[in-house]
Amino acid sequence: MKNMKNKILQKILGFIFCIKKSGEINRRCSTGQILTELIIAIAITVILAAIGAQLIGVSLYSAGSSEERQTATRLAEEVFEALRAISQGNDASSQGWNRFYLPPDGSGNESTSKGIANQYKIIVSASSTWEIANGSSTITLEGKDYNRYFIIENVSRDSSGAIESVYNSSNDDPHTQKATVYVFSPNGEQFAFSEYFSRYLNESTAQTNWSDGSGQCGPYGATSSVSGYCSQSNIDTSGGGNFKLQAQ
Repeated sequence: MKNMKNKILQKILGFIFCIKKSGEINRRCSTGQILTELIIAIAITVILAAIGAQLIGVSLYSAGSSEERQTATRLAEEVFEALRAISQGNDASSQGWNRFYLPPDGSGNESTSKGIANQYKIIVSASSTWEIANGSSTITLEGKDYNRYFIIENVSRDSSGAIESVYNSSNDDPHTQKATVYVFSPNGEQFAFSEYFSRYLNESTAQTNWSDGSGQCGPYGATSSVSGYCSQSNIDTSGGGNFKLQAQ
């Protein structure tokens, strides 16, 4: 492109030097030829300017898109960090893996509460803990609005223990879940980020009696002590730590 500009400049200068101080055209120069070359030179200059403007526009767009991707990456990581904290929690307010596996509050369905039709967001509860809630959220950064939500999907593994690319309910792995965060930039560009989460904390609640009676439906933390039950039918719980079936 630099050589082309030099040639155009030479033609324009050639036209100028073909004109005498008196304004008459030098006989060595052909008037028609010079005019034609000048028009071509101007046309090429316009074309090169247009190409240069397009290149600058593409460069600016690429820079803007890269910046938005970086922002989207940070917004997705915020969700993943919250989900890690939720999945590893064992208190009554977070209920750990239950809220992840049965979204959004631990009482959802292991199948119908998941997938692209179920959008979730992260909220901060009154007790300052992260929780999963229905819907999407809008985050404003530097005057720009980004829309964000995530979905949860079941995971299956093949006979070798590898995660299958397409979920197979026959090989369901209830100890692994897939979370995908979707972030939409102000210009409508979509970014998607996925991460797998595994349940590796094996804790259980020991229950020795049912003295608190029915109506104790929880949820309870995995390390808490429970002495009641939600409901019963034809079961005698009067024996303290024992119970027996009653005849109908």
